Amino acid sequence: MITKFLSCLFFFSLFFYSFSQRPTEQSLKNIIFDIGFSTAGSNEIKKIDRIISICHRENYKDCEVFGYLKIANIYNKNNDIKKAFYYTDLVEKKKLITSDTDFEAVFYFHTIRSLLHQKLGERIKALKLLDEVAVRAKGKPYFEYLLEWQYAGIYNEMNEKDKALEAYKKAYLESKKYRENYHSESEKSKNKLANSYKPTAYLSGMYLEMGKMDSARIYIEEALRNGKKIDEKGIQYITSIYAAKYYFKANDLIKAQHHLWICKSIAVHYYKSENYQKAVIGDLINLYEKMGEKDSADYYSRQLLTVQSINDAQNKVQRDLLDEKQAAEERGKTEEKNKLIYLCVALLLSMAFIVLYFFYFKKRKSINVVPTEIVPVRNNDLFEQVTTLAKENSPEFLTRFNDYCPGFSEKLVKAADLKNSEIAFCAFLYLNFSTKDIAAYTYTSVRTVQTKKYRLRKKLNIPNETDTYIWFRDLMK
Repeated sequence: MITKFLSCLFFFSLFFYSFSQRPTEQSLKNIIFDIGFSTAGSNEIKKIDRIISICHRENYKDCEVFGYLKIANIYNKNNDIKKAFYYTDLVEKKKLITSDTDFEAVFYFHTIRSLLHQKLGERIKALKLLDEVAVRAKGKPYFEYLLEWQYAGIYNEMNEKDKALEAYKKAYLESKKYRENYHSESEKSKNKLANSYKPTAYLSGMYLEMGKMDSARIYIEEALRNGKKIDEKGIQYITSIYAAKYYFKANDLIKAQHHLWICKSIAVHYYKSENYQKAVIGDLINLYEKMGEKDSADYYSRQLLTVQSINDAQNKVQRDLLDEKQAAEERGKTEEKNKLIYLCVALLLSMAFIVLYFFYFKKRKSINVVPTEIVPVRNNDLFEQVTTLAKENSPEFLTRFNDYCPGFSEKLVKAADLKNSEIAFCAFLYLNFSTKDIAAYTYTSVRTVQTKKYRLRKKLNIPNETDTYIWFRDLMK
């Protein structure tokens, strides 16, 4: 009831303000920036929509861009990647970004789109989007730290640890520069300030991954001190997740458990994204296994399978939508190309007809042209044979698959000691069959397939944050 009252009060005050005096674009941008991101949900999206309508009425295009991108980022946080892409697409559809657009709006558009593509495992597209704004970001600490921070995340996913560490170091230093100049800046935002503390925790995590415990301790202690100064859920979550990782490696399991419980509470109450929950659950499994609490470890293992299944399904929907969009663009280009080809063919045929017609009357001879058409007969290719054998659960499937994808089995055997049945299961995943499809083809339950996937992830050391299907695809690159 109180929330509804406050929301109505906000809309009324915004409505009154917008008609009592003409709001400046900067004042509206500040309102958007200061809407809490970490705890944002449907109520905050309604507020931003209202501000967007005012921006549209006043022809504040930059402010419209910020509004749409803030909504996109909130949906991304809440794991509704389809809606996140929808709102970034609106910016393009409405042609809000032009040569006169403020760089900050352009920067956010590129970084948020990059983040969404990174989430889908499309790292080349993600890097390209960042590269497009990198030159203009030089010499501006706020933009540089955000850019380097995002570069670092992509490099880390690509297992380029040295590059990731350097990028996190730059992000850390540039964020400190930004805070030093914060009080002298004309445009201030509490959310921007809070966000600038996050690279400290990420840098500690990078040192931790590289086994540099002393460096990790220095930055995690700094991050924990910063967390006490800034009352913001995003800071608390990311600081606690890396603090838990540090204490786990330092064998202080009680402190590790304490910080993981903080993370779990924040993830459940504020973050609907499965990625946040996966990170915590994966660490809780490792913690309870090390503490010898098998029941707790098994409980979180089952929870992880459920979360992973939901995440895979949602990402697959968005990948399909992006593929469909790309296919539509390709079809458009193909249609234009075909039109040009048809026009050229029509002109050539017209010229040939004129020449033949003239030659016929000149020589008074009849020329019968019998067109013949050679239609090549295509047999089912090897891929179709392999998928057919898979659907029939044929014992010949693995043999034919090895013909289709040479070296697949050998690479898996090098990675782990796998049985033929496990290799065949990996082949199903490489062919991008869904959990439901595999269960149907192998006459097993969906739960059994999910369990097999989880065991294979453990055997092959596939990181928790890596999509299984993408891992198998990258294996053969």
